[in-house]
Amino acid sequence: MKKEGLLTNKYTLSALILLAIVVGDVIIHRGLSRVMLPASFTNQRNPVTDYMRCQQTVDYGTHWAKAINNPAIVNNLDSSINGIEMDVYFDTNQKIFFAYHDSSHLSNTRVEDILKLFQQKNRHYNFWFDFKNLDSLNVAPALQALILLKDKYHLEQRMIIESAQINCLQHFCDAGFFTSYYVPFFNPYTEDEPAIIDYIDSITHQIKKYKVSALSGYYFQMPLFEKFFPGMPLLTWANNSNYSIIGLAFKYQMKKDTQIKIVLYPPVN
Repeated sequence: MKKEGLLTNKYTLSALILLAIVVGDVIIHRGLSRVMLPASFTNQRNPVTDYMRCQQTVDYGTHWAKAINNPAIVNNLDSSINGIEMDVYFDTNQKIFFAYHDSSHLSNTRVEDILKLFQQKNRHYNFWFDFKNLDSLNVAPALQALILLKDKYHLEQRMIIESAQINCLQHFCDAGFFTSYYVPFFNPYTEDEPAIIDYIDSITHQIKKYKVSALSGYYFQMPLFEKFFPGMPLLTWANNSNYSIIGLAFKYQMKKDTQIKIVLYPPVN
């Protein structure tokens, strides 16, 4: 009997098809693939451990929904998520928080409208407020307005305040809020070593000067943060890749990583 050729053997063919799918998946999701492997970045800096820490802790579950800025989204939220993130702007004149992502596309949706809807539906999520316009001029009234929301909607120990203005976050830390420093955008996989060293030094300077509870940034920044800022809680975000082998492996790795406390994903409609 004539032996089956390599490509006509069903087992070999199946293996080749599977290999092609995996290779294609790696190429399509090369960003996720890259961060799942160890990276040295630089040996010119040692891990930093003597940074300031805001003592509030977080244990909210890792899977959160990103950019819940519209009450219409609330009805379709997956009940399995642990919390939601909102992009918020503080109006100093009205002393009200509004929910929208981009200042070029204003919205009259109040943060309180969304909180009230969750309360009416008896859904007790945790909340991450990405504070877009926090500065030294509005920090005091914004803090007071946030305390009022916390008390009114019983959000004690259920709120995260994130901002790129680490000096302003100190006020929220002192008031008992869990805070996260939104670290400037930087992709360590596309920059040279001197730029990486400058970036590490910049973060180190900030977190030695001001206390925060966590660092937040893009998923591809996490390996660098874990190497140079061990023990600092990390918050991040990524796209959903539920139909990808690499995407599912990435989600599993993020869930098992004890330093990464929260991963934001776009809500599933």
